[in-house]
Amino acid sequence: MKRLSLLVGILSVCLGCAREPSISQTDAPSSRDQAGQTSPAEAAADPTFLQRPLGYWIDQAKAADRTEDVDTTVEALTLALRSDELAVMVAAADALEVIGPEAAPAASVLTGKLDHVQPWVRCAAMDALTSIGAPAVPALVETFQKGPGNAPIRAAIVLGSIGPPAKDAVAVLEAAMPEASEGLRARLEGILAQIDPGRAAAVGNPSQTPRRQIALAAAADAAIAPLGQPGEWPQFHGPRRDSICRETGLLDQWPEGGPTLLWKLEGLGNGYSTISIAGGRLFTMGDRTPDGQDASQFVIALDPATRQELWATRVGGPHDDGPRCTPTVDGELLYALGTEGTLVCLEAATGDVRWQKSLPDDFGGKMMSGWKYSESPLIDARRLICTPGGDAAAIVALDKKTGATLWKTALPALGGQTKEGAGYSSVVAAEIQGIRQYVQLLGRGLVGVDAETGQFLWGYGRVANTTANITMPVVRGNYVFATTSYNTGCALLEIVRRGPAFQAKEVYFLPSRQFDNHHGGIVLLGDHVYGGSGQNRGAPVCLELATGKIVWKQKPLARGSASVLYADGRLLFRYDRGLLALVEATPEAFRVQGTFEPPVGTGPAWAHPVIHGEKLYLRHNDLLLCYELAGRREGP
Repeated sequence: MKRLSLLVGILSVCLGCAREPSISQTDAPSSRDQAGQTSPAEAAADPTFLQRPLGYWIDQAKAADRTEDVDTTVEALTLALRSDELAVMVAAADALEVIGPEAAPAASVLTGKLDHVQPWVRCAAMDALTSIGAPAVPALVETFQKGPGNAPIRAAIVLGSIGPPAKDAVAVLEAAMPEASEGLRARLEGILAQIDPGRAAAVGNPSQTPRRQIALAAAADAAIAPLGQPGEWPQFHGPRRDSICRETGLLDQWPEGGPTLLWKLEGLGNGYSTISIAGGRLFTMGDRTPDGQDASQFVIALDPATRQELWATRVGGPHDDGPRCTPTVDGELLYALGTEGTLVCLEAATGDVRWQKSLPDDFGGKMMSGWKYSESPLIDARRLICTPGGDAAAIVALDKKTGATLWKTALPALGGQTKEGAGYSSVVAAEIQGIRQYVQLLGRGLVGVDAETGQFLWGYGRVANTTANITMPVVRGNYVFATTSYNTGCALLEIVRRGPAFQAKEVYFLPSRQFDNHHGGIVLLGDHVYGGSGQNRGAPVCLELATGKIVWKQKPLARGSASVLYADGRLLFRYDRGLLALVEATPEAFRVQGTFEPPVGTGPAWAHPVIHGEKLYLRHNDLLLCYELAGRREGP
């Protein structure tokens, strides 16, 4: 069944009631832990619809030979959609997605969820409507014309993902173009191009793009010094910010049920922050409500050996679904950014505050859209680099020990579908054309600035969108690859230097239908880029960096987006419903070497996985899991 999924509202989802800030731990995994996750329906106590529990109707949706007729199954799942329980709504929408076009009677109820306050519900509804396809078009057209809030544009995006079968919506979309804003017109034009591919401008043949220098530029990676001591994972995406774990001797096949679960902790609080590990400590962030106190955002330190909490330091008010920043550890100091823009330098041993700044108050900072600050700060030599997104201080460098401002960068307009303010990406350091630079993706687009002075060197706006620019770029020599979602795509740039002047020269641009990473990240291995493709989708893709050729692309292994991590010749895809897949990291073919479903927390599992010390760490909101990955291979 053709399935395209979407995500308009990201990084903001209901995560249930806040837990107490105490950490609870379990060392001995239960048989349920080993067998897999608790489904959303089970998490909601499996309520009854049409005299049957929801789990029964979900099983009917999945069954090859149903004992219930499909209309009755759809009716029961439609009743579940009307529940007030988030997990029940999402489980019902997922089941309707499996049914596909025969779930058409549920379309009007699903479109009614397109302006739901919680994005996880909206995403599930959009996925289901896309799977229903052409039979959902009338309800989507009505929502586009009359729906509340942001439901119309979400309905339009679903129509685009349905593609040519949504041709009956073309006239309505075209009629809306004259009155739409410039940004919305561009969005609608992209959607119309999905429905009628003949409208799209021809994309240059990437196979004609020369491979010059890219294969030889791998040595330039060595110029990017890793952070921390050998064997540490001190920041987001690892020592080099490249989502590559350099450990070997790990399990090369997963047993049924997955690797051994060593322990689990509850009590981290709400959040999408993943973990950093340095100096024998584990660090993360979470929103908590301490006894008798208001909810607050915390940086948290744990002893991974005993799983005891060492300290927790407040960094400001909570967010709807918690923080996104992963703490950056540099020796005895730690740096973290709260969602309100509070930047703190803490003592790693005690959590005591050395200094702090407010990106909005001190630098006029602002975000490109409403999901608040998500960046993980970069430490490079004596500098801390972060992205306030202000008019005069889009990017800043601070003295990492004192917080004093070293330089500020103002950015020019870059063209394309851009927007003022910081994006949701984190800075990458690189040596490009003999100059150390910081490469960042903001609302305005992709930029490079001089590491010593903060001088703006080059920029590129075409890869930006006006909703959320998220994925960290990757650099190979003088080439930069970047991707965003929301009907955008990906691009490879050659950074050309003529004297003091720099220029970002587009080598190729691929539209979203070929490759666009939403927020799970990408990995550059050898000559190829690997990652999940699609809005709220994790369709595994291998793309040749130099040419943009899609070497292989597969259907998603599970619903939702997928974060990606490399270790020991394999890629780990972690899907936001919880599933993990082990995939061989090779352009030769797509080969899955194991899957399993761990215990799950609430909301989507968007925190990126970490492998450190032959152990796999998975955070899912309030829950942290640790698995044994030490393996033994036959042969010499």
